[in-house]
Amino acid sequence: MRKLLFSLTAVLTGLWAYGQTEQEAIDKDVWLNFMQAYENKDASLFNQIHTDDVLRVSSDRNVIHIGQEYKDRNLETFNRWTERKIRQKIEFSFLSRTQKRDWAYETGIFKLTRYQGGESWTYYGKFHVTLKKIEGTWKIYIDSDTNENGTINEADFLEGDLLKYRKRGGINDSNSP
Repeated sequence: MRKLLFSLTAVLTGLWAYGQTEQEAIDKDVWLNFMQAYENKDASLFNQIHTDDVLRVSSDRNVIHIGQEYKDRNLETFNRWTERKIRQKIEFSFLSRTQKRDWAYETGIFKLTRYQGGESWTYYGKFHVTLKKIEGTWKIYIDSDTNENGTINEADFLEGDLLKYRKRGGINDSNSP
């Protein structure tokens, strides 16, 4: 009986550790790069965190973009942000995170703050993503979001588990990046 309990404990501990390691890998491969890409307006990095056949759904606008079409739009959008001298940071708060083998599904709230000409604006939205591990790297396979008619707010954002992103010279806790 003692051996059985020890074996069961070892297996459960190993599964927990594996899940933790995979979650850290997801954060590193996807979410931290997502935040950095937005801060640096780096469309190339942003496109790298998506699969080649990514499905992007904007529920509020009833729009779907697939694969290269989506990646081309990203290049245009990031260039427009650069031309308009928009600075920004995006933060994530997770409501659910589930992973099995090379697949993961995560939901949460994002907080996007934009700065331009001494002014700032903050937008919130709810996201649903399906992630796929490809050649050892996690990538976004399906990405959908909604602002639910503008009802998502700071209180919703604070309800989830916040992803912390800190780097020297980058995003911090100040009011601007």
